[in-house]
Amino acid sequence: MAATFEYKEVVGIATESIEAAIKAGLKEVSAKYQIAWFEAVSLRGRMVDAETTEYQVTLKIGCREK
Repeated sequence: MAATFEYKEVVGIATESIEAAIKAGLKEVSAKYQIAWFEAVSLRGRMVDAETTEYQVTLKIGCREK
């Protein structure tokens, strides 16, 4: 069985956690596409006054249009 997927790369951002950032990125893409798989490519955090204020996760997502 042959299959073709579109490839999307997004950055999910959240203030709560890395997991929340992943969910934010997936939610954005799943509004228009049916997600088949995803890969967390890189993780980052933003610091202000020695406190983590933002988590960022770059995701590679394989999907098909709904």
